[in-house]
Amino acid sequence: MISPVENKNPIRSQISSVILWSRNLEKSAEQYSKLFNLSNEQQERFDHLHILHLPNGTDIMIDSNGMDNIPVPDKGSPLCFVPAEDIDEAAALIESLGFQIIYGGIMRNEYVSFFNMRDDDFNVITVCQNHN
Repeated sequence: MISPVENKNPIRSQISSVILWSRNLEKSAEQYSKLFNLSNEQQERFDHLHILHLPNGTDIMIDSNGMDNIPVPDKGSPLCFVPAEDIDEAAALIESLGFQIIYGGIMRNEYVSFFNMRDDDFNVITVCQNHN
């Protein structure tokens, strides 16, 4: 395991949460809880913030605070990477939940197959199957 450099840095070497902005908190919370197959016990709501607690300890924070004045971008880079066991089944699930597969669909090579998905607020996530 890689150890962090020993110094007095106030920032921890970890990512605890991914923040997704949303204009429709109810819809986003439902889509992402189904995407990650989470029960009600793995979620919390605080007014304009919905938190999904993933089994690996990472949280997804869906935040609708102040989104009325933020324009939806035309393009965006992926915010995070999500592994998949079967890329074709993952793509079917993504589309059935109302997400959109973008940037050319599923890309395949001998090592990985992946695609980028987006929600209505153009939060982009890469979904990837490793072939090794």
